[in-house]
Amino acid sequence: MTFMPSSRRVIFELAEPQAGWFRTSDAVASGVSRQQLARYAASGVLTRSAHGVYRLTDFPAQPFGDVIEACLWAGPDAVVSHTTALAIYGLGDAMPASIHITVPHRVRKQRPGLIVHVADVAPDGASRDGVPIMTIARTILDVAIEMPITVVSALIDEAEERCLLQQRQSRSLRKSLAVHSD
Repeated sequence: MTFMPSSRRVIFELAEPQAGWFRTSDAVASGVSRQQLARYAASGVLTRSAHGVYRLTDFPAQPFGDVIEACLWAGPDAVVSHTTALAIYGLGDAMPASIHITVPHRVRKQRPGLIVHVADVAPDGASRDGVPIMTIARTILDVAIEMPITVVSALIDEAEERCLLQQRQSRSLRKSLAVHSD
């Protein structure tokens, strides 16, 4: 006889690394039926937050839950990027008005408050507080296009001071962006 884990356990294992959030497609691929998800939602165990995305109701709240949910909604390869990634890393001034994510393919659906960038996403599996996120070096490269060089230089300095970047990474970034430290 083969042991089959309960659907609640499967859901918890999917949701736990993502601060309580999970994709319907991941649950179904793990053996949980759509009907079981609907029953759990009807009983209050789950909340359906967007098409194809659920959250465990009793899971502790997370400050960037809306960002996690946006990434899951966009697909399995979506990562937080640009100024949203800076906010999650704790760099820069504030959380941007829109959530920025990057996907390696065009997303057909649109959503208010979400800016989707299409670019290669490194398969490094970076995550911070359950949020799939672009590396700090790539984030700085991405935002450098639209920020003054003094702001980019300050971001590099702060990232190095907080040990988010190693010295060699900082030098490489400065070289590729032609940014000099003060």
